[in-house]
Amino acid sequence: MKKNPLNFFCILLFFSISVSAQRETANWFFGVNAGLNFNTGTPIILDTGQVDTLEGCSTISDANGSLLFYTDGVTVWNSMHDVMTNGTDLIGSLSSTQSCVIVPNPGNDNIFYIFTTDVVDAYNGNNAGPSNGFNYSIVDMSLGTGLGAVTLKNVNLLPNTSEKVSSTLSSDGNFWVVTHRNNQFFSFKVTAAGVNTIPVVSNTAQSIPDYRNIRGNMKISPNGNKLAIAHTLFEPEQAGSLYLYDFDSTTGFVTNGEFLADDLMFYGVEFSSSSQRLYASGKLFGENSLANMQIQQYNVAAADVANTKYVVHDYAQAQVIPSLAGSLQLGLDKRIYHALPGSNLSTINSPNLLGASCDFDFQSVDLGFNFSRFGLPAMVQSYFESIATIENFCLGDQTTFTVASENDITGITWNFDDPASGSANTSNAINATHTFSSVGSYTVTANVTFSNAPDQLFTEIVVIQDTPNIAPVFTLEQCDVDENDSDGLSIFNLEEAITVIEEDNGSDNIDVMFFENINDAQLNENMISDYFYANTTNNQILYARVFSYVDCFTITQVRLQVNSGTNLGEYDTIEVCELNGTSISVSQIEETLENDFSGATISMYNTRNDALLQENQLTDFTPINASSNDELYFRVSYGSNCGFIGSVLITVVGQPEVGDQQAFLCGAEGAAVELAFEESFSSYLWSTNETTPSIMVTEIGTYTVTVTNSAGCEKEVLYVVSEEPPLEIERIEVNDFQDVNTIKIIVAAENDQENISYSLNGGNSFIESNEFVNIYPGVYDVVVRRGECNAAAETILVGGFPKFFTPNGDNINDTWQLLQKEYYPNATIELYDRYGKNLNYIKADSEWDGTYKGVPLPSGDYWYKLTLENGRIIKGNVTLKR
Repeated sequence: MKKNPLNFFCILLFFSISVSAQRETANWFFGVNAGLNFNTGTPIILDTGQVDTLEGCSTISDANGSLLFYTDGVTVWNSMHDVMTNGTDLIGSLSSTQSCVIVPNPGNDNIFYIFTTDVVDAYNGNNAGPSNGFNYSIVDMSLGTGLGAVTLKNVNLLPNTSEKVSSTLSSDGNFWVVTHRNNQFFSFKVTAAGVNTIPVVSNTAQSIPDYRNIRGNMKISPNGNKLAIAHTLFEPEQAGSLYLYDFDSTTGFVTNGEFLADDLMFYGVEFSSSSQRLYASGKLFGENSLANMQIQQYNVAAADVANTKYVVHDYAQAQVIPSLAGSLQLGLDKRIYHALPGSNLSTINSPNLLGASCDFDFQSVDLGFNFSRFGLPAMVQSYFESIATIENFCLGDQTTFTVASENDITGITWNFDDPASGSANTSNAINATHTFSSVGSYTVTANVTFSNAPDQLFTEIVVIQDTPNIAPVFTLEQCDVDENDSDGLSIFNLEEAITVIEEDNGSDNIDVMFFENINDAQLNENMISDYFYANTTNNQILYARVFSYVDCFTITQVRLQVNSGTNLGEYDTIEVCELNGTSISVSQIEETLENDFSGATISMYNTRNDALLQENQLTDFTPINASSNDELYFRVSYGSNCGFIGSVLITVVGQPEVGDQQAFLCGAEGAAVELAFEESFSSYLWSTNETTPSIMVTEIGTYTVTVTNSAGCEKEVLYVVSEEPPLEIERIEVNDFQDVNTIKIIVAAENDQENISYSLNGGNSFIESNEFVNIYPGVYDVVVRRGECNAAAETILVGGFPKFFTPNGDNINDTWQLLQKEYYPNATIELYDRYGKNLNYIKADSEWDGTYKGVPLPSGDYWYKLTLENGRIIKGNVTLKR
């Protein structure tokens, strides 16, 4: 189904300017970098805007629809979206309702005026100001290499005003710019000579004296005859009021105020292009209301306008919770757009029509990744005037142009921009008709002459749409799987019918609505609102209204056929692989079942009803609790039709139990490392396309291998090969001069402790343990390595004495001495008998022959005290044997 940014059935672009085609309002920039381009008749998203404003802004394009510049009342950006030369520090405000409006000089295409309004925030608690007041600045587009420059800034016109401004053509072809303060309207005229700084002042009976209540929009009607104003009141309490006035485009006077309503905290106002309808937005006061905002319509052409109020739309509490009701603004397509904070705008698609026919469309315009706030660009209101109501926009229909004007029309010359229609391309009828020759966009002109007003050239763009060309009948087949699986009754998902219709149409750029009878389908009444539809009889016919634009529709039949014998019940038990602990291999089940149903598409579901309606389809990425979901349902589809529905019992088989691996590659040239597993699997598929249990690699990087267990369940394992990091010995703990000497080698904590081996003989042999026991005293070359590379080495000394000696003159163990004594040059040894008698005091590099004062001592145990140079004291005993 189509997802257009705006769904509409016709495009009317109408202008009341006495020159050729005008597209000054073709580009909008507003909100948070939001933008739209209306040149094609459909608002197209623009992502280049720089404006970031809470409320007011204004944009101007040239007569061909090319952007000139835009502003938030403070900064001016050129068509390249750069800040215009001298385009900063205008005295407007991005939090003013209508912070600014751009008005052209009627005698010079290069000169424009930016009028900026006051703002509540500027008053600082003082009703008299100082405030921003009402000012204008001048832009000259002939400067800045055609990109424009601000030549004069902030010329003050009024010291205090409101947040309201509107502009329209004057009856003599110039412009009026109108603002409001207290009980007065101030109308400033813009002519070829510039801005007349002396305003036309209109006094009214309605007064808004408190500066805190100067918020709210004001608009002049496109024909320049009416003015509507919304007062958004915050003090002494939240309230609002809506008034309608007469406006004299000749004199600039505002008169004949008419109270319309005070039931809303009014904020936005806008007229339809015909100036016959008025729309206003406002917040509701009641805390218990189901809605919190309304858009109202008034018939300006009625004798009692206030009593024509029609509620166009109630915004439910769940839809929006804004602080303000948002602005309303006519667009180039003559629709009225409503701005509220968010990524969409709502539209009134046919604002010239009364009641529900005005066709409100909630959030129908997508702004992409950008956002609106409360404001939309202010424009010269005359750009939007229409003189005709146009109907019938489908190819082959006769398009009608019904004219209405407050002035006396003496003649109209129509040109329909359709040369293929031959002589029918022009008409002099007041209310003209034309059958367009093909689908497309047509620039229609109406040259109107009046007996009591200047001649005017109106230009509009009419887009003619085709009616979808689709088959007259579609059949939707469904399975019968309820308790009575042969009664021909089931539940259909009508979205499946939409898919079939879209395929037949060749495009999804259509809308499809369903009805139970042909009359409802033709009248667009009593639409079936739920896509899940229970048929009442087998082969029941529904009627689908198919269209791209509402009026260009065709009606086709959808037959709901229920097939009996399609309930397979409990079909099979299937072993299925667990994928990641939270899901199972759904695709494995589907592939297994496809072997039984050739040419069909298999899809899996948690419930029978889901399978029937094709809702919540399961995939390999769907979390499934295998312990509680031991039965799953499958649907066998042939095309879009249901062939069978059944269930399978599943037995979950775990994945291969293995984690990601790591290996280190020596930095030496030609080095290689083996990638292997301690576990054994049924098959291996490496990212190198090898299928062996292990591979040799010579480059660092991440390798993958898919391993499969005996049940056929796979798991992809990462094998990360990194360059061997350097090894560092943190310390070596030597416990010597003991009966059993030990050595413990500690590598730095940041080193990977895996695959490290240790050597005491300079690397001639290695063991995996870092502890060595029963070590004979001596000098040892310690080497530590990881795998076959990156070794660290240190030399250590293990001290000790012989445990006995035999001084019997055979020259074998005749003396007792410190082993490796050359490494202890300053150590001393004291000898004692078992009674503690000191027998000798010798240097560590000396020897003891077992005598005391030259007399041989008897066999027995003797005690020693060794004092090393570093102060360490070692005590022990030695055995003398004779």
